[in-house]
Amino acid sequence: MLRRFSSQSGNARIIVITTGGTIVQKFDRNLGGYVPKTSGKELIESVGSEVNLETIDLIEFAMIDSRAVDLEFLYNLSKLVQQKINDEEVDGIVIVHGTDTMEITAYFLHRSVYSPMKPIVITGAMRVVTNSDYDGKANITNAIKQVSNPESLMFGYGVSINFAGKIHSPINVHKEHSFAIDPFTSGSYGVIGMMHTSRIDWLNNPKKSLCIPLPDKLESVLSVPIVYAIPGATIDILDGFIEKKFRALIIVAYGSGNVNENMYYAIKKAVEHGLKIVLVTNCKYGGVYAEYGGIGGNQSLRDIGVIMADDLNPYQAMVVASLVFDNEYLSNEYALEKYFSNKINE
Repeated sequence: MLRRFSSQSGNARIIVITTGGTIVQKFDRNLGGYVPKTSGKELIESVGSEVNLETIDLIEFAMIDSRAVDLEFLYNLSKLVQQKINDEEVDGIVIVHGTDTMEITAYFLHRSVYSPMKPIVITGAMRVVTNSDYDGKANITNAIKQVSNPESLMFGYGVSINFAGKIHSPINVHKEHSFAIDPFTSGSYGVIGMMHTSRIDWLNNPKKSLCIPLPDKLESVLSVPIVYAIPGATIDILDGFIEKKFRALIIVAYGSGNVNENMYYAIKKAVEHGLKIVLVTNCKYGGVYAEYGGIGGNQSLRDIGVIMADDLNPYQAMVVASLVFDNEYLSNEYALEKYFSNKINE
């Protein structure tokens, strides 16, 4: 029998948190499309023949399509996950989530939840339950098996994505296909592990990043837009963000962090108005670093106070910026740049 989570259930081992996604969707004739309808209880009971439900406590956190994920969702989920990870009786957590924003949620939790020895595994589905090739049951089963696997304490602790039999690091994972049943890749870095029935073949040790303390208030988690450098950029391209008093922007630059002259002057104006500008590359690998001179070269951007986000991709830089620039626990603004990296350089 599946136990619903409560503060009195003092013998919980695995927490399953459901948030919605394709995995819980059914067709709605009135809306003319698929919408979240299956309860978390139904979802978890569907894998009862594969896992021991007596080891599982369920929290139905949300029932949304993951396109609706916002900062409030991320903040409250992070707080909940940290609370449960801190419980000595909890061995690990499985989060059921839609794939559209799964990698963003995974990275937000990776940077904001301190979980040195417990796995937090995110999974979902690319097919609805009525499809003949429904993948949700296998994915949830594998995620629970990963959390239950004693080797996860050594190889798979912290946040990971378990999907289509593959275990991905939140640092390297990317959804590269919009409808394939195996949509995620870790590129040339490779996956952390592969599921093999109840066994896991561990292939890589997951990389770790500096943990960022979650601010006390949701209002301190900033909305940070992402803007791409484009050939047709004008010097007023960022004026709307200045007028709306945004605190920070992510600029996706060319190559190792370069922009054209108009974009440079737009960035310079934004910096002069107090915006924190964080620079990332449009390339899949390599990151940004100061080496090119001249107006718009990455060195000229560094010289006016732009933060180089090392090896972060745009969404990762957005997550870090949202967490650090108004964080009461990070008072030294000159030390914030160290967080804009997937390497630990303390």
